[in-house]
Amino acid sequence: MTLDMAEVSTLNKFWRCFLLVMALCSFRPIFADEVINDSNCMQYLGGGGFGDFDCYEHHARSLEVDNKKLANSIKSARGIKGASKAELDRYMRAQDESAKACDLAPKLAYDWNIEEPPKTHVDMYDVTGARCHYSIRKQQNEILRDLYSIKTG
Repeated sequence: MTLDMAEVSTLNKFWRCFLLVMALCSFRPIFADEVINDSNCMQYLGGGGFGDFDCYEHHARSLEVDNKKLANSIKSARGIKGASKAELDRYMRAQDESAKACDLAPKLAYDWNIEEPPKTHVDMYDVTGARCHYSIRKQQNEILRDLYSIKTG
């Protein structure tokens, strides 16, 4: 059985279409069956938009609450001396001061005339600040957990 050029061309077209259909059917959109919410939003960061801002800020606030509880647990543990409590208080205040610097990105955007007041939307500069808040609170949480584990093992 020999095929002429027209039949070979038709067969190639059919084969390519078949492969394309198979590829399209086997790959589904990444977010097709998943709802993005506060519990899983860290997996989907990117683009510097409103969703990133909300995700970073939510998790930063959550960590901030957890950090205060951890610090209080450490300070209330038996055997902790006043000097250590004072040092922990200084550390917590220093972290709060560091977090204030995170608001520098939006201010610089105004200073350099990249953004014009009044601000009416969340943009990548706000996301930069929110990511900074989150990073500081996450590092603080890791240190506090390490300190707390000294007592609890």
